[in-house]
Amino acid sequence: MKEGNGHIVTLPGQRICEATSSHVAGDGTYLFNKYIYASQAGRVIVEPRAGLQVVKVSLGLQGTVMPEVGSIVTCRVLTVNPNQASVSILCVGFHLLHTPVSGTVRKQNVRDHQIDLVEMYNSFRPNDIILATVLSLGDVRNYELSTAGTELGVVTAYCEEGHPLVPASWTRMKCKCRSEMRKVAKVVPPRNN
Repeated sequence: MKEGNGHIVTLPGQRICEATSSHVAGDGTYLFNKYIYASQAGRVIVEPRAGLQVVKVSLGLQGTVMPEVGSIVTCRVLTVNPNQASVSILCVGFHLLHTPVSGTVRKQNVRDHQIDLVEMYNSFRPNDIILATVLSLGDVRNYELSTAGTELGVVTAYCEEGHPLVPASWTRMKCKCRSEMRKVAKVVPPRNN
């Protein structure tokens, strides 16, 4: 991992670096297939500790940015019913919101194919972290969102026992004890040149 603490900003599910005998996952990260991934949006911090380099993600940039049509937003799922998921928008791009705002992902906006077969509880669960795009501003209290697109959907989730879930396919995430249905985002790590 290159030097420059706090200069790299990540989103949930983004690969940060390879896990090695000297680089280990810390707060705000998780380990999967020998790589360290971000479990929250924020700045990457590498902290020396007992001969190791602990890779952490701390809260990201702060500002008064508000979502607009076309913005990619990071959200926490609050509730799920058969017709929609209610979310709290936490970030717009790399900017954390001082006060999270509400949004809704309707059943018809979960994916762009086989819309009539979408089951909301098999797409999202409360406390999942998702990436979505803003379709419309709605009223001041509620943005209309979509997860239709391969790069949008669930990026961070936990099973009922609290274990982190990792993508297993486009529609499933797994942990050490189970596999669960989700609308999984395909998070593509940036290329290292």
